Amino acid sequence: MASIRKTKKDIRYACGDIAAELLIASHLIEGFDRAETHKIINDIAALQVDSLAKCSFDFDKSPSDFENGKAYRAAKHAYTAAAFRKLKEEMATRMQEIVDKMNAATKA
Repeated sequence: MASIRKTKKDIRYACGDIAAELLIASHLIEGFDRAETHKIINDIAALQVDSLAKCSFDFDKSPSDFENGKAYRAAKHAYTAAAFRKLKEEMATRMQEIVDKMNAATKA
């Protein structure tokens, strides 16, 4: 399980890389729909902002809700792992939609 700090860095890098690829493609590929570039860049920026906001989450239980510290830590770990998994799946889905838009902007 990754730390929140590392996850936020990875999100920034991934969004930055895909935006750079889009800009390079829009300038180097003939027939690329440049009008779509700005819309796709806005989608990438929205994905980054939304994903960064969803990185910070709190476990809604306190240690006193459990019989011992081990049970609390296990529940907190399971909650955090599920939250990271959900964030990863959501980001992958939205990233695939962006890549599909990029491919559609490229005229064969």
